[in-house]
Amino acid sequence: MLGVSTTGNATLIAYDDKPILATDPWFGDENPAYFGSWGLSHRIPPDCKRDILAAKYIWFRTAIPIT
Repeated sequence: MLGVSTTGNATLIAYDDKPILATDPWFGDENPAYFGSWGLSHRIPPDCKRDILAAKYIWFRTAIPIT
């Protein structure tokens, strides 16, 4: 089944029976960048995190250094 879900600040997960593409994944709920200033206000649900990690493709629109 085709579908889309969203989570976090800008993450979209596209499905074609399984996760195919995840855009801009940000796991700031576990390890916030920039000394904590880029944390998320909500935790990413475990099922969404699993699907992001299982996606065949990951698209990053911007490269951001990890501190």
